[in-house]
This record gives sequence, structure tokens and C-alpha cells, in this order.
Amino acid sequence: MTNKQTGFTLVELMIVIAIVGILAGIGYPSYSAYIMNNNRNDAKTALFKAQLLQEQFYLDNRQYATSLTVGVANTLSGWDDDSDYYSFSLGASSTVNNYTIIATVEAGSTQANDTNCASFTIDNFGSTASMNSENAATADCW
Repeated sequence: MTNKQTGFTLVELMIVIAIVGILAGIGYPSYSAYIMNNNRNDAKTALFKAQLLQEQFYLDNRQYATSLTVGVANTLSGWDDDSDYYSFSLGASSTVNNYTIIATVEAGSTQANDTNCASFTIDNFGSTASMNSENAATADCW
């Protein structure tokens, strides 16, 4: 009887490691782009929810809410800002007669790498806009 050794050679192992490295190099950027796009969609969904709550507030009170902060007078009931990637606020020009809701990327979050779509806005007319990290308008985010 002969003793036959089984296993992988060093060359075979290096080929497998190279293939895994190539697949990871291709897959990770695609995965990161997918996650960024998903977080953008979450921010836009939250903006639409805030818009609906503003319109409900207007129907109930004949004015728009002047704050998104829970517990403050004239705030939206049912609003919860549970995003880890975006912060939400009312624009400086928001009054009891109009509003602009802004979603801005949280500094220090992984979404901060998304320099093309750094903020989203929606107003009481339903107009939407987006800005990059240099505050220039971008058209491909909505």
C-alpha cells in the first residue's frame, strides 16, 4: 500500500486567495453604493412622511408646524427622527404658512461619504431638490 497525501498545494491556495481578493475588490464598492442608495431612499421616505404630517397638522390647526422637535409647541405629532445617517430640520424660511423640510447627511456617519447627494429638501408645494456636499444643486438624487 502506498500512502497518498491529500490537501492543497501552496500554488492552489494562492490562486484561491487571489480569486477571492478580486471578487471582494469588485463586490465591495458595489455593495457600498447599494447601501448609500438605500440610505438616500430612507431619507426621502422620511421627508415624505414629515410632509404628510405637516399637511395633517395644517388641516387640524390651520397652520404648519414650526418645529420638528417632539415636545415643543407647534410640533408634528407622530414624527420620529430615527435615522442614523441624516438629520432633519425645517428650513430658515419656514413659517406657519409655508415650510421646507431638509434632510442633511450626519457628519461622521458612513453616509457622509455620499458627497453627490448630501442633502434633500421638500416644501409645502411638493417641490423637491438635492444638493451635493459643496451646496451645488444635483439633479440625479431624487
